[in-house]
Amino acid sequence: MFHTMMYGTRMMGPYVRMGFYGGFSLMMGLACLAILTALILSIIAIIRTSKKRVGKDSAVQHILSERFAKGEISREEFEQMKKDLR
Repeated sequence: MFHTMMYGTRMMGPYVRMGFYGGFSLMMGLACLAILTALILSIIAIIRTSKKRVGKDSAVQHILSERFAKGEISREEFEQMKKDLR
C-alpha cells in the first residue's frame, strides 16, 4: 500500500516522476535546443559575412568611379574593370 501511495499504481512504476521514458525527454529537449542554437548562430554568421562582401564590392566600385572621374583610366578600361568585378 505504501508503494502505491508514493509512486502511483503498480503499472506506472517508480519512474513516473522522471517524465516520459525516464529522462529521455530531457535529453531530447536539450538536443533540440542545441540544434536550434546552432542553426540560429549559422544564420547570423551567414548574414554577417554577406554584408561584409557587399560593402567590399561597393568600396572597390567607388574607387574605380573616382579613378574614371579623375581621368586616370579611359572609358573602355572603366567598363572592362566594372565587368571584371561582377
